[in-house]
Amino acid sequence: MGLIIGSDEGDIKFAGQHGTFIARIGVAVSVRDSDFSEYLQSYREFFEQFKDSMGIQTPRWVFSSSDLRGYLIRGDGDPTEYLLFMKEFVDDVVIPNDVIINFVFASFGVKQIYMPNGHHKGVMTFLKNVLKSYFAYVPAWVVVSRLNHTMPKVHIDNFNSSPQTVAWDELSKRASELRVIPNGDKVDPLVSTADLILRYIKESILLSKWRLDVRFLLRNLPSLGFHPDLLKVYHVGSRSLSKIVPLSAENRVLPQYWYSRPILYIIKEGLLRKDEEQRLIEKSPAFEYVLRHASEVGGSIKFLSLQKGTGGDIDDLRRNGGIVVSVGPYGHGIGEYLTSLGFPITHVKISELISKYGG
Repeated sequence: MGLIIGSDEGDIKFAGQHGTFIARIGVAVSVRDSDFSEYLQSYREFFEQFKDSMGIQTPRWVFSSSDLRGYLIRGDGDPTEYLLFMKEFVDDVVIPNDVIINFVFASFGVKQIYMPNGHHKGVMTFLKNVLKSYFAYVPAWVVVSRLNHTMPKVHIDNFNSSPQTVAWDELSKRASELRVIPNGDKVDPLVSTADLILRYIKESILLSKWRLDVRFLLRNLPSLGFHPDLLKVYHVGSRSLSKIVPLSAENRVLPQYWYSRPILYIIKEGLLRKDEEQRLIEKSPAFEYVLRHASEVGGSIKFLSLQKGTGGDIDDLRRNGGIVVSVGPYGHGIGEYLTSLGFPITHVKISELISKYGG
């Protein structure tokens, strides 16, 4: 039985008399290969109907939990509309397509975590500053490590460059295909589903004041509409530390090597400081069309870097090609220049994407 897995992560905070307790949480959803096309059709139809009912003008059909909270949650922060929406999503998309929900939470009954350089970190520092940078793949690893002979395809939301772990080594060896997807919750339906379900479970835990306990959650999460036979809950605790604590201090896991292809490289115009221009483009209406195109071609999005060495994209462009997206006259020139130099790229102007998807 072939499986396709989508994985995403977050955190949850509980305030108490002794301070704030933090745990990392994540969801890995899995769909059988044979059911994937029907799941994809159900997902797309569900969100096209949602757009129509809300009068939302966007070319996209893949949405993140943050997108939906923006549409559904009022200024008072009441999550009721989001929870009702997600119950419909579970009824219409998750249950009919036998999507398995794997909820994972990480907490440790120790005060100190020993690191590879001989130092140690407090457990809260480890959860907030270390594990946060790569926990996106841990839910997928938890699932894959429990499969006997199946080598699934795995889609993971983007994460930071991070140290090597045993969990990563096991996941990368056991997956038949491993994709890391920047903006995964906005372009990849499986990662989106993991993100949506994660937020649904998190909001429900906080609202109902449920505790993080495997048996307790297995009894109570079906009240959210999940089928008990398709729901699994895992605790990553102290016995798993040897698998998820870094093996070295160096960042040896570079997610860009696993980016889903083709990569859409956006060329900035250089009119603002680097971070400011990237934020402006990502918040622009035009970026919605880039996200849509990434969904259609099964790719990922990256801002083009022409620098040499680490972080630069020239060698990757020469080896693997990609889609270069220009947003203004400077980018148009660079796109044409790269094409004339023989790089195996497709140059697309943002205006062409807008026309293609009905803008």
